[in-house]
Amino acid sequence: MSGEVRVRFAPSPTGWLHVGGARTALFNWLFARQHRGAFLIRVEDTDVERSSPESERGVLDDLAWLGLEWDEGPDRGGPHGPYRQSERVALYRARADALRSKGAAYPCFCTDAELEERRRLALARGEPPHYDGRCRNLSEAERAARRAEGRPESLRFRVDPGAWTLDDLVRGTVTFPSGMVGDFVLMRSSGLPTYNFACVVDDDAMAISHVLRAEEHLSNTVRQLMLYRAMGLVPPRFGHLPLILNPDRSKMSKRTGEVSVAVAEYRAQGYLPGAMTNYLGLLGFHPSSDRELFTLTELEREFDIARVAKAGAVFDLAKLRWYNGHYLHTMDGAALRRAADAFLPAAARALPAERLERLLVAVRGNLATLADVASELDVFLDDAVVIEPDARAALAEAPADLLASIAGRLEALAQWDGERVKSEILAVGQERGLKGRALFHPVRAALTGRTHGPELPLVAELLGRERSVRRLRGAIQLESSDVQGAQ
Repeated sequence: MSGEVRVRFAPSPTGWLHVGGARTALFNWLFARQHRGAFLIRVEDTDVERSSPESERGVLDDLAWLGLEWDEGPDRGGPHGPYRQSERVALYRARADALRSKGAAYPCFCTDAELEERRRLALARGEPPHYDGRCRNLSEAERAARRAEGRPESLRFRVDPGAWTLDDLVRGTVTFPSGMVGDFVLMRSSGLPTYNFACVVDDDAMAISHVLRAEEHLSNTVRQLMLYRAMGLVPPRFGHLPLILNPDRSKMSKRTGEVSVAVAEYRAQGYLPGAMTNYLGLLGFHPSSDRELFTLTELEREFDIARVAKAGAVFDLAKLRWYNGHYLHTMDGAALRRAADAFLPAAARALPAERLERLLVAVRGNLATLADVASELDVFLDDAVVIEPDARAALAEAPADLLASIAGRLEALAQWDGERVKSEILAVGQERGLKGRALFHPVRAALTGRTHGPELPLVAELLGRERSVRRLRGAIQLESSDVQGAQ
C-alpha cells in the first residue's frame, strides 16, 4: 500500500455511541494499526441544536473503554486540527467561495417549506425528488432582488450529467447512474456546511487516505466524488461496511430508542471491552479460520479489508453473552476484582483483597456479565440465605436426618477445608446409600439456597465451619413458607 495510511472515525456528538459506530471505529483502528498508519477522531458537530459536549465526552470515553486509542483528535490535538467541525467553519467558507468563483456552485434562495412542497409533488408524480434547478441560472439582478426580499440564501453545487464509478474496497465496482443526484446544498443559510461538503474538505485537509464507513453512506459517496473532482483533489479509497441488523434483519438504528444499541448500556450491564471488541470484530468480517476468540492485538494481525462481507450482519445478543462469559470465566481474581469494581456490593468492598479475589474466582463460572457479581456473592456475604423454589424441593425430597448427620460430622472436623468436607459428606452418603444429586443437592440447597453454583466443597470451605453448620441446622427447621431466612 503506497503512502501513509490515515483513517478517521467521525462521530456526531448527538447522543451515545451506537454499536454500529463502535464496529466502524474498530475496523478503522484495525486497518490503521495493521498498516502502521494513523487513526484520527474528528467530531462532526455542525448539528448545533442536537450536539453537546456531554455526548462528545461519552463517545470518546466509550472508544477509550474499548481500547481504541487514537493518534489525533479533539482532546489531544495533532498537525491537522482543529478536530471539531464547529471550529473549522472558516475553512469551509473559503472552499465554498472558491467553488462559487469558478461557477461550480451558485446561491439558492428557496425556503425549506418550498423545497418540501416540491419534494412532495415529485414523489406524487413518481419522480425522484431532486432539486428542480430554479435558482441555477438566476441573473445577478434576480439574485439581488431575492436578497432584498430577505429570503434565506444557501449555496448549491452544480451537478453535471454523467455516471460515476467507484472501486469500493468492500463492495467492488459500484456504478452511480447519471441523474441519480440533483444539485445539492454545500452551505446552509445558517452559514454552516452540510455533511458531504464538510466531509470532503476535512478528509482532504487531514490527508485521509482511506474512508471506511457504513454502507448507508454509499449514496453520499457519489456527491463527494463530484466535489473532489470540482476542487481538483484526489479522493481517498472508500470501503463501505455492511450494516448491523436486528434479528428480524431490520436495520439496528440509533433513532429507534432501543437502549440495547448503545455501547454505554452494555458497559452498564457488565460487559467487558475485550468481549465487545472480539464480537464486533467478527461481525461482518470472516477470519482466515474458524477461530472465534481473538484479543485486540490478534484481531489487528488477522484483519483484512478484503474479507469484510457485503451482506448485513445480525447482532446476536446470545453470542455476545457467550463471549462475555468466556472472558469472565478465564479471568484471574485480581483482574476480576478490577473489572467488577463498580458492581461490587459494599460488603464485598470491605473484604481483604485476597479474600474477595478468592470469592470472585469461585463464582466466575456462573457469571454472564459483571452485573451478576452481586447476586453470586450474596451467598458468601449475607448471614441469611434465601431458599429458591428448586432448592426448597431438593430439601423436601431429602431424608429427614440427612442434614443433621452431615452437620454433626462437619462440626467435629479437626481441620476445615473443601476436601475434608467432601469426604465427610460422602461418608454420610455411603452410610445411607445416597450419592450424586440425591446426596449433594440437599446440602447445596441448605448452604446456598440454590441448586447450582461453584463446586460444593469450595462453597463450604469459603463459607467456613460456623456458617456452614448453622445453615445446615437452619435448613432442618425450614417451614413451608415460600422464602425462608436460615441462619
